[in-house]
Amino acid sequence: MAELKVEIPDDLEVLAKGMDKKELSMLVSKALKDKSTEALLFKYANEILKNSKMTDDLALKLGDKLKERVAKRHGLM
Repeated sequence: MAELKVEIPDDLEVLAKGMDKKELSMLVSKALKDKSTEALLFKYANEILKNSKMTDDLALKLGDKLKERVAKRHGLM
């Protein structure tokens, strides 16, 4: 497994000192995995959607129509 040196800001140092090395390592690993996964998903989504003709306005209109249909289906309207 590769090693990564992480500098902890002063305001988080107190929290980090309360953890043992293994616990802190697991926390940083999970945060890195979560953030890198999120970044990769956004990259893929942007690639898929780059040729989309959907505008923000059209997306909002479709969302409103969908909410209305769901509300009617559940007797809320």
